[in-house]
Amino acid sequence: MVKCGECKTELPEAARFCPNCGTQIGLEKDVYDVSAGGLVGKVKEIFQDARVKRIIVKDESGKVLLSIPVTWGAAGAVAMITLAPWLAALGVIAGIVTRCKLEVEKSKDI
Repeated sequence: MVKCGECKTELPEAARFCPNCGTQIGLEKDVYDVSAGGLVGKVKEIFQDARVKRIIVKDESGKVLLSIPVTWGAAGAVAMITLAPWLAALGVIAGIVTRCKLEVEKSKDI
């Protein structure tokens, strides 16, 4: 039987979400350790991947600072107008922390 990647609960067959913690099934998670200076650049780089669903920014102790949902439009691109507020928030975070972790959730297929 398949288990949830987050809480290790056994999942019912054909489940799309974990009934225990609510995590979406079928997502890969990549973790990047970045410096404050490289934070905005790395996030812009990650946004280029059409499989990305969410980017979570955590501080050195693991506390969530920002969670960015990524929605791709019919044109196949994320509009920069929708990214502007997130990038501004990342700039503020970069001024506060020295290092942080980026958790990137992406689908296994497009």
